[in-house]
Formats: sequence, C-alpha cells, structure tokens
Amino acid sequence: MMKRLDTRMTTLVSPGSGCRMAGFSLIELMVGMVVSIICVLAMMAAFAAFEGPKRTATSSGDAQQNGSYSLFELERQIRTAGSGFTQGANYSLWGCFINGYAGGSKVIPASSALPAPFNTWPKGSSSTPVNMVAVPVLILSGGTDASGNAASDTLAVIAGNPSGTVFKGTVQATSTSSTLVLDNALGVANGDYLIGATSSGNCAMGKVSTVTLSTNQMSLSSNDSPGTGLTTSAYVFDIGQQPVFSLYGVDTKTSSLVTYDMLRGDGKTTLPVSDGIVVVKALYGVDDGASTSLPGSGKAGDGIIDEWVQPAGSTWSLSSIMASQATAAIAYKQIKAIRLVVVARSQQPERKADYSSGSTTMTLFKDLPTAQQYTITTQPQYRYKIYDTTIPIRNALIPRLF
Repeated sequence: MMKRLDTRMTTLVSPGSGCRMAGFSLIELMVGMVVSIICVLAMMAAFAAFEGPKRTATSSGDAQQNGSYSLFELERQIRTAGSGFTQGANYSLWGCFINGYAGGSKVIPASSALPAPFNTWPKGSSSTPVNMVAVPVLILSGGTDASGNAASDTLAVIAGNPSGTVFKGTVQATSTSSTLVLDNALGVANGDYLIGATSSGNCAMGKVSTVTLSTNQMSLSSNDSPGTGLTTSAYVFDIGQQPVFSLYGVDTKTSSLVTYDMLRGDGKTTLPVSDGIVVVKALYGVDDGASTSLPGSGKAGDGIIDEWVQPAGSTWSLSSIMASQATAAIAYKQIKAIRLVVVARSQQPERKADYSSGSTTMTLFKDLPTAQQYTITTQPQYRYKIYDTTIPIRNALIPRLF
C-alpha cells in the first residue's frame, strides 16, 4: 500500500528564542515620543532665536539697498535737469507753459488727471487739466497724512539729451507750418525735439523728421508737432531725441518710488523705480540775499544759497511758481539746488518679541531751523533708513554766462 504524504507546515524555532516576537513596549514608545518632542522644541527655539536677528539684518540690508538706489536715480535725473533748454532763460523760455505732442495727440498739457500718486498735480482749466512749465525741477508739497504729519512730495524733472550743443536757433521768416528754417541748423539731428517760446507765456515743442544742413531747414513730424507753433517762435532750442518730462513720487499702496513720463505715458500706468520707499521730501536752495545763516550768504544774485525753503507758501508753492511765466522765471533764477531726503523702510515687520514700543514719528532736516523741518509718521515694528543729500542744479548756472 502507498503511504499518505503529510503536507502540514512545520515551524522551526531556534533554540532558546521562545515563541515571542521582539519589539518596543508602549512605555518605550511614549518615552521616545517625549524625547523627540523635547528635541523639536529645542530646535524650534534655536531657530526662532536665529530667525529674529536674521530678519532684522536682511530687512535692514534691503532697506539700505532700496534707499541708496532711489537716491542715486533721483540725483542722476536732477543733475541733468534743464539740459538743452536752460539757455532759454534770457529768451522768454523759462516758465512758459509747454504744448507737446506725441502720436498725433497733445499730451502736455494732459487731457485728464494723471494716475496716482500724481493725480494732485496742479490743474489748469477744465479742458487742459494738467500743465507743465519749462523749468528744470519742480516740487509739489505732499501736504499732511491722516495723523497730521508730512506726506511725501512729488518732483518733476525736465531735461533734454541733444547729441550736440546748440545754443539757440533763430527762426527765419521763410519757415512754414511743416518746414522750419533756422539761421544755423548745425547740431540738430533727425528725430530731435525742439522747443521754443511762442506768445502769452506759452511754448511749443515739435519733433524734427529730417534735417538739411545745406539750407538750414528741417521737416517737422506731422504727428509730433504743433503746426504753426514753432514757426511763431523767435528762437528754438534742441532738447534731443529722448527728452525727459518725468514725475517722481511715492505710491503709498505699494510703498514704492514710482515715475510717470508725461510725454510718453498712457495716462493710467506708473513705472516702479524701487520698492520699500515710504517718504520723499525736498527743499529749494534759494539765492535771495534774505538770510545770513549760511556762510557767504547775504547778497542776492551771487549764486550762493542764502536759505532752504519748503515748497509752500505764497512764493515757493508749486501753484505760486506756476501762476504765470513771469513768476516761474523769477523764482527759478533764485533756485540753485535741491535738498532731498529719501526714507526707506524694511519690507517685513519685526516680531513683537524683537522690539519694544518706540517712537511713531521721525524728524527730517534736523540740522535746519524748525521752519524747514518735517515730521513724518513711522511704525515701531519696521526698520527705517534715511538718505539725505544736496543736489546742485548745474545747468541753471548757464543763464549767468549767456
């Protein structure tokens, strides 16, 4: 007979091991969890202690970089302000109300209010709400904020960039609405903008299409010229192919320095310059002989700054300077420099544990008399960097020579 095969499984157990499976007991697991939690808490405390100084250092570094770059950009623009047209100070150009065209439309004066923060720029009549006058730099006071402290100012910079030096061009009687003839066209290039005083305190700006040096005549662009405006000027001045008609101010919603180009802007969009900028304040350096508080001052017309003044009041507010061509021209013959302060703020606030309650205000221009100082609102949980400089309006010295 055949034997039946036994298919049952046999478990082999090594000698002395017993049948119990090895592992952790509940008490061992709980002890391990407690130790792990303690280690995690220790690491988090060390991380928090490290993160506070790191955030402070990083935020301070960002504020320093943003502030220094903003000051550099503003200084660069202001130092070139007036290039190409300040020779016109003695030829009825300074202070005239500009009529400028681009793309077939009049863009200066603007037909509607400018985008914020430039929507408070002084307005003319309802049909031409936003004017610009031919002077190198203008300051619009920002007024006060909700706390009654000073708000950021707005600066306007006008400059040309001609490739060659052109003192002035005398307009000839043979000029027409489309062709301008000068006594000497040397230095004027294709695509340059020309500006000239017309009448009643106005000035026209037009773009040259082509220049014929042999006949000293130039064709005017049909889209970027004011028709007969330039031909009625006695003199024109070359301001180059990329003249600057820029406004600079602080966007309080984004805490950033922004700019707007009145010649090429769309009326809606500003361009960012730098983040983390909360306040820009400026003063005029005036040569009026009314003060002896500064070395060498006291004599009007000597080219030395006698006092610093805020852009306010019946003389130095923007509305007063822009009241007429005569007042703008007189005022700007006295303005020799701009004193500028840029206040940068860290992007991230400090942790509550890393700062104590501090001052909520800050004073600018502390070295000047109280009348020229500003108090601005600050927040203790942020880090601030202040940049202060004096910028001479170098091109304004030319009228003393011509």
